[in-house]
Amino acid sequence: MTEALKQRRTEIDELNLELLQLINRRAQVVADIARLKRESKLPVSDEAREAAIFNTLLNENSGPLNAASIKRIFGSIIAESRRLQYRLGVESTCTK
Repeated sequence: MTEALKQRRTEIDELNLELLQLINRRAQVVADIARLKRESKLPVSDEAREAAIFNTLLNENSGPLNAASIKRIFGSIIAESRRLQYRLGVESTCTK
């Protein structure tokens, strides 16, 4: 393995850890949102909000990942956020 490849892999490892921290930080915010939704008896899913998120991300994306890749990545993050909210009991108290 070349030194350049080693350096790039080390950089990837560092970025992975940064991403992990950010994803967990996002999940903490989602947990707070789940509590607020539960208290307000709001549903987990908000299609308009999710569409706005995707719209913003796609408009801000400068590549090299294409729109389909961004949708898949953030679609997974949003799906996991929904699962977390369900686990925290949001939907079971929803009346709207």
